[in-house]
Amino acid sequence: MKPRPTHEYVLGTHDAERDRLASQHALWLDEMRHAWRAAGITRGSRVLDIGCGPGLVLESLLAEVGSEGRVAGLDIAPEFVRQSQQRAIAHKNPNTVIRVFDLMHAPLPADMRGQFDAVWCRWVAMFVRDPAMLVRAVRDALAPGGRVAFHEYVNYETYALHPNGTRVAEFVQLAMKSFAADGGNANIADRLPALITDAGMTVTSLRPIARVARPSEPLWHWPAGFIRTYAPRLVALKLATPQWTEELFAEIDAAGQQSGAFLMAPTVMEIIAERTVASPAS
Repeated sequence: MKPRPTHEYVLGTHDAERDRLASQHALWLDEMRHAWRAAGITRGSRVLDIGCGPGLVLESLLAEVGSEGRVAGLDIAPEFVRQSQQRAIAHKNPNTVIRVFDLMHAPLPADMRGQFDAVWCRWVAMFVRDPAMLVRAVRDALAPGGRVAFHEYVNYETYALHPNGTRVAEFVQLAMKSFAADGGNANIADRLPALITDAGMTVTSLRPIARVARPSEPLWHWPAGFIRTYAPRLVALKLATPQWTEELFAEIDAAGQQSGAFLMAPTVMEIIAERTVASPAS
């Protein structure tokens, strides 16, 4: 399997992925805000968005903290950082800093250590080769008493089409295999609380998020849309064939015409943790 360039977001920065992320942002905004409240994010907060992508979440965070607050963003993909910077310009917040940075290759930048009241990190830990290193970077970013909000999958196998979702079940297994081949773990949330504790932070809450969508609901297009955008990558990785992809899409299309069909999204775990003690040596 051809290795992914280290500067490339694992799901790509192409137009289809950009559109999928925009839809995802709208559909998950309420759940994000729940996490932000739990992490104490409010007007005037200083927040670090790890894996800020094209800036959709960062833009919402800027609106949340207002002109008195500060939002910084880190992402591995230069194209996404460029898009984030463009979105941030409209908010005219001079405290906004967005950088290309890979936390798997270097510790958190010195000027970001201990500078934030909160960290937001969603669907990043599942893709990194060393999640403990990511957790230490989160800890180092927080001021004492600061909190992090993670959203990560805890049971990816719940991602399923009901009824008659044979190809979708195969897709889920192949997607998990592709993440693992790149060093990731689709079910990383089952390890995060222990890693957080090992890093000297305290887990303050755990909340599972299970979502289900019927064909007539906007949420349907989130799990169905990921299948459509990621299946071609499985073909490129030689984990699937074009014929299999056609059968997969046909299965989704047929289900979309059935009022009794539904898609379960992968179960997410919301993890809130607090930096309550001085950081141990990294």
